[in-house]
Amino acid sequence: MNKKTMIAAGVLTTFVLGMGAGVFADGSLTEIKAYLDPSARVNVQGKVVALKDEQGNVVTPLNYNNSLYIPVRGVAQSLGYEVYWDDKSHSVLIGEQKSDYLTFREDEKLILDKYGYTLRIPSSLGGKVRPTVLPAEAIENGIRSGKLSKHTVSATDVLYLPQNPSSPASLMATIEVINQTDWAKDQHDAQDQVLGSKGDYIYILRGVNQNPFDTSSSDYPIYQQIADYLTKSQYGLTMLPAVHVDESIVSQLVGKWIESKKGTLMELTADGILYRAGVAVGNYLILDSSHIKIVSDGQINTVTYQVNDDSLTMAEQTFKKTN
Repeated sequence: MNKKTMIAAGVLTTFVLGMGAGVFADGSLTEIKAYLDPSARVNVQGKVVALKDEQGNVVTPLNYNNSLYIPVRGVAQSLGYEVYWDDKSHSVLIGEQKSDYLTFREDEKLILDKYGYTLRIPSSLGGKVRPTVLPAEAIENGIRSGKLSKHTVSATDVLYLPQNPSSPASLMATIEVINQTDWAKDQHDAQDQVLGSKGDYIYILRGVNQNPFDTSSSDYPIYQQIADYLTKSQYGLTMLPAVHVDESIVSQLVGKWIESKKGTLMELTADGILYRAGVAVGNYLILDSSHIKIVSDGQINTVTYQVNDDSLTMAEQTFKKTN
């Protein structure tokens, strides 16, 4: 069953998600009379789905006004999707298909693609570890504060998420990407550990922190176990082909452009941010002399472009360069 089939099924059947007891304090809820239906079965691609809540307890489907209500978690997970309850927005979130590794946001993937690396951290550590790719502004601030090496071009923080969700995340380590030429010029200290190198870049493990928790804390053994695993696996660093585009091509695109028909202002900044009418609406990565990947409005698109002096044609729109 593919995504479209799942969406179609959602039209026919209403899903419900197990939520914390606090949700019932919501005054907008209406009490109803429904019936548990233990005889109801859900079959996905020939297999009966075990309907369970987040704690692994069996959940029985409900029959209300002759409509069957089944838990979204059991069905979605059987199709390979992660399911979350966001208490703040009061929303059921159905995420990307399950992966063996923790996933990155699409804007983060653009940065990883540009510098030719990713971190393959097992998805089993989800909820305990979060890798976060730093945007250009954070890189600049990190260099200025001394958190990052002065020639860092990209960096990913690996954060530990405490058992208490209200506690702040703890930085475990940072993976830095540095141009090999700059790396060779600098002096290095004991905390700089080379994880690998490929092409123009060298990948450094820096700022590894000691266990910040007291030995009596429940977080102490979990943190230590994860830290030991990540150290042994070199934080799952996997080197990929970096997207390298000649600076002359980049300089042609970076700047402000006016859309010819509607007069909307579009700006492409040197740090990969896309602005529309003065508002940041996404990120971009120039792939080559005629293709650009854009992440905007929740959509990922690779479109063709052509620059002729001060004229730009992109995604069937024409723009004129402006100062």
